[in-house]
Amino acid sequence: MSTPLEIETLLTRYLAHEGLTRVPGPLAFAHKGEPVKVSIDQSVYTGHFITVHDGTRVARQFRARGGSYEWGAIAALIMEIAESRLQRRLPLTTPAGVRAHNQQLADELNTMTGAGPSSRLKIEPSSAKPGRVRVKLEEVELDPVSVIQLYAAVAKALPPKKNDKDPDHGL
Repeated sequence: MSTPLEIETLLTRYLAHEGLTRVPGPLAFAHKGEPVKVSIDQSVYTGHFITVHDGTRVARQFRARGGSYEWGAIAALIMEIAESRLQRRLPLTTPAGVRAHNQQLADELNTMTGAGPSSRLKIEPSSAKPGRVRVKLEEVELDPVSVIQLYAAVAKALPPKKNDKDPDHGL
């Protein structure tokens, strides 16, 4: 009967032959830079088994048959999971994908903040940068304390201006 460490060593060696690299830290292997978590567990009745995890799908378990694991099937599943994750990110590489993603983000933020068509705060999708939105505030008259509160909140969120070493200067 093999120990989990012996199984991990075999797993690492066989998956390296398939082009999968071991990721430092918890047991995981990378395909095209995308890490996929793997675990080695033990069942009381059937001995050790290898589990390949995917956050969006039910994990698949591999048990030894005839003293050996299906190394090729494990490698294929890791590659399939990594590829599917990469495919989900692919639309952000096109301008239409960026617009659609940012529109969804703006819609979610509008829902969370309650900033709708009648609100003084407008949240719109950025047309150029993935994961960014444009925030517009309607012109309003405020008392001095409210101005300071608004400034404090906005100053933390804004990136520094170009050629400006003080992030609070020139807001």
